[in-house]
Formats: sequence, structure tokens, C-alpha cells
Amino acid sequence: MPTRWVTRLETLLSFALVLGCLGALAALAANVAITVSGAPKGISIPLRVFDVSTSGLGVAGVAVDGATAEAMVRPQGASPLAGLLYLLMWAPGAATGLFALSTLVRALRRARSGDRALFSATTAALLHRIGWILIAGSCASAALGMVAEAALASMVLTESHTFYPPSDTLLWAVVAGFAALGVSEIVRRGLALLEEVEATV
Repeated sequence: MPTRWVTRLETLLSFALVLGCLGALAALAANVAITVSGAPKGISIPLRVFDVSTSGLGVAGVAVDGATAEAMVRPQGASPLAGLLYLLMWAPGAATGLFALSTLVRALRRARSGDRALFSATTAALLHRIGWILIAGSCASAALGMVAEAALASMVLTESHTFYPPSDTLLWAVVAGFAALGVSEIVRRGLALLEEVEATV
């Protein structure tokens, strides 16, 4: 009998994977529109703007030291370079997340046959793979995103910066990657200990 919570979690994450793939396809279609014909109304490129004017933001007795905003930019004509840079801003991170999620769904699907399949060498290997997907993919996504956002901002905004920090999502993805590596090592050592115990019985 498959473990009930594993089955439910696998179903939920499979649904999330389908929604993520559909969202990525929609974003890719918008990216193509920006590249080929310019951004139609309702489709724009989010770019961070620092050092926004804080005049009038604070009430009396409160000083506002700085503000950050997000500008929604719409190229009016075909802009292949802007489309490419925008693709580099979001696609690597999306691909990393979808690849890691699909690997997790695969591990859970295999574990539906029982607890012994869940705590197995294959599960440990899949968790190890998820960890490195998240760590390497997030680091690469952060590097590409920072370069692409700086280049795109210098193209379409009157004020831009040479450094745009990565999003908190990518930083948390790296943390999740290290957590997956840790769980993988726990499962691997637990299996080794179980094999030793079974060998002595």
C-alpha cells in the first residue's frame, strides 16, 4: 500500500509542476512578443529602480532614508536585444525550479510503493541531484540575471546601476539546495547503518 501522505504530496507537486510549466510557456510567449513586435498592452518588463524620491512619503516626525520601486517597462517596437536580456533575467531561474520540482516529483512517484522505496539509495541520489540543481542553477541564474538586468536597465532607463542584487527567491533556493544535500546524506548514512544491522542479524 502506498503511503498516503506521499501520494497526496506527489499529486500536489505534480499539479504545481503543470502550473509552473504553463506559466513558463506564457512568459516565453510574452518574451517572444517583446522580441518580435514590441510589448503589447498588459505585457511589460519589471526593472528595479533605486534611489526613488522620498519627498512627501513620510508623515511629520518620520524621516524616509530611501525607497526602491519596480518600473514596468514596455518597449514600443521590436526589440530583440531587450527580449534576449529579459529572457536571461527570468528563464534560468524558472528552468532551475521546474527541473528541481520534476526531480522531486519523480522521487515521490517512486516512493509511492512503500516506505522502503522512500528511504532508498535511489531517493538519496535524487535528493543529492535536487540539491546540486538548486545550488548550481540558482547561482548561475543570479549571475546571468544581474548582468542582464544591469544591461537592460542601461538601455531603457535614464538612471541605472552597475549592480543589481539577486532576488531573495534565488538565495532561499540555494539554502534549500544545501538542505536537500543534508537530507540526502542523512538518508544515505541511515541506509548504510540499516544494512550493517541487517547483516549482523
